[in-house]
Amino acid sequence: MANVLVEQMQDKLLTLDQVRERLETTEPLQTTHLSSENKIQFLFDQSWATSLDTLHGDENVAATIVVDGTEHQMSKDAALQAAAAFGIPGAYMKKVPTTLLEPQLNYWYNGGIGSREFKMVRTGADGHVSAFIKPTIVPFSNRLLLDNALLAITERYGSSGVLADYKFSHSLQQTDIRLIIPERDRTITNSGTENDLWSAGVHLSNSLVGSKQTSVDAYLFRWWCTNGATAQMPNVGTWSRRRDGQTDDVYDWARESVDEVLGGMESAFDRVQSLTRLELNNGKLNEVLSNIFVEYKVPKSQRGDIIEELIGADNLNMYTLQQAITRQANDPTISPDRADKLMRIGGDITTSVFNNIKAEVWREGHTADPDQPNPYEIVPTEV
Repeated sequence: MANVLVEQMQDKLLTLDQVRERLETTEPLQTTHLSSENKIQFLFDQSWATSLDTLHGDENVAATIVVDGTEHQMSKDAALQAAAAFGIPGAYMKKVPTTLLEPQLNYWYNGGIGSREFKMVRTGADGHVSAFIKPTIVPFSNRLLLDNALLAITERYGSSGVLADYKFSHSLQQTDIRLIIPERDRTITNSGTENDLWSAGVHLSNSLVGSKQTSVDAYLFRWWCTNGATAQMPNVGTWSRRRDGQTDDVYDWARESVDEVLGGMESAFDRVQSLTRLELNNGKLNEVLSNIFVEYKVPKSQRGDIIEELIGADNLNMYTLQQAITRQANDPTISPDRADKLMRIGGDITTSVFNNIKAEVWREGHTADPDQPNPYEIVPTEV
């Protein structure tokens, strides 16, 4: 039955080839250092801002930058960032004639640049300019991070048909790849669902422009409903550019971190299983929900959807609550950031949120022997 379930649901997921194809839209990635020593000129077509609001940030616009005689196409984000670096807002750019816009940018990037420096980021096969970033930022390759994660998976499990969750998002600002390993699974019992199969996975997160830290976390994927939860593991977390540096060592760190995550999956599955034994009756559900909604600033619209999921539930426990929350991340209309937040709440429920409430919930059913050890005790992890 479990194999049938996987075969039925895996078509919803992405192959590694599909993930790589999307990553290749921003790689190979090249950077060019810009300072007062460069001769820079901006050229904007009069219609460059037409339909600008309907374009994605990485789509090209009718605008170019000429650096020392070489012309480069610019994306929407790059054009807006180039102006914002010197205090020119996007709303002004869209309204002002190009005969006024070009001289302002040309002034700031030549005589007005002073001691400021930038890195111009060029991406994709055509090498168009996608972003302007701080000169100290070294972009980490998403392709190399993925390759090293897969190397760690192969070393532990051998040849494996790794897939990626369809809740995959990729941009210069943020990339989230959630790998799923069908061969490493666990069936959760007493959840109210027959053959409730879960698979182990790894969540890779990276920002090519360094706007967020690069991280490796555990990913827990439920084949029923394709819900997923991102959970932090002890001694595994983020690569700090300030603390750990901006070198190729990040790829070795990624491979080692993935191996650490996979080594802790048994414990992660145990935590998920424990949630089925933490009942939320006698008004406890309302208290726990309220705390989660406030702590994680869950939007009111999604609060209603979560509550609606719980109203029809046969069993009210922490497992049911986790699934009601993570299911909202499957909605294709919400932003990647919001989807990621919901899945991280689901992961936190198996760790810190669980630890905050487990003792109180358990004691309510065991008041006759308050000194009896809590069978659901879990070592806290930092979130």
